[in-house]
This record gives sequence, structure tokens and C-alpha cells, in this order.
Amino acid sequence: MSGTVAIKEGSDAGFPLRASAVLRFAIPSTPAALSAAVRLVRVTMEWMAFEQDWVFRAELCLHEALLNAHFHGNEADSKREIRVGCSLAPGRVEMDVEDEGKGYDAHHGSSSPLKGDPHGRGLYLISQFMNSVAIQGDGKRIVMSLNKE
Repeated sequence: MSGTVAIKEGSDAGFPLRASAVLRFAIPSTPAALSAAVRLVRVTMEWMAFEQDWVFRAELCLHEALLNAHFHGNEADSKREIRVGCSLAPGRVEMDVEDEGKGYDAHHGSSSPLKGDPHGRGLYLISQFMNSVAIQGDGKRIVMSLNKE
């Protein structure tokens, strides 16, 4: 895994609650790398004292987005990479995942797991747990965010 991590400390004694962090890295398209990426984001959020609900939601959605990138985008090709970005600040989480595949037709939609269709289940879950979701880059990139409103 290669990338950068930037952490900015707040000016008051509320650290780490007042901290912000930006994580940007590229990982090989392998199951072990996907797990490591999710762990890194989860541990950073826990260190920053995010509410457990937000940690759960971010972890689940990042995992689903990474699985989609690995299996559907990169076709489980370990020679391909997945780029991950995560911006964490008090009251805001934004994550993006980009693969090297052909892209996803965003007009295809997502399926409810209650309908029994396994395709689109990850996007459905992401759309239920995040405040906003956008498919970009000809369907190769997903950007998702949580916001305190």
C-alpha cells in the first residue's frame, strides 16, 4: 500500500475531536489489501473519536465500494490498482474509491437486497447508509459522504 496521510490538529484541547485527516493511497486489487484499507480508515476514525454509528457506516460502505472496484471494476485482477481517498473532519466524512476497469453504467440502478437480486446490492447499501453518493469518471469512481446536518 502506498500513499499519504495528513493530520491537522485543532487549536483547542479537544484533540483528537478537533482533528482532521486526509488519507490517499493506492492498493493492489487483492482481498488482503481491501481489508487493510478498511482497517486503516476504521482505526483513524476511532482514534479521531467518531461516533460508533459513523465508524460502522463508513466501514461498511468503504468495504462495499472496494468489493465493487475489485470484482466488477478490476475483475479481481491483482495487477490492477484501486485508489482510495478519505477526508475526515468533525461532522464530515468523504470517501472515494476508483478502479481501473471499464466503468459502471450509473443508470443501471441498484437493487434492494430484499428482492433477492445480488447485483447492485453494494450500491443499494451505500445509498442507504451515506448522505450522498455520486458515480463519476465514466463509472470508475464512487464518491460518498456523511455530514452532520
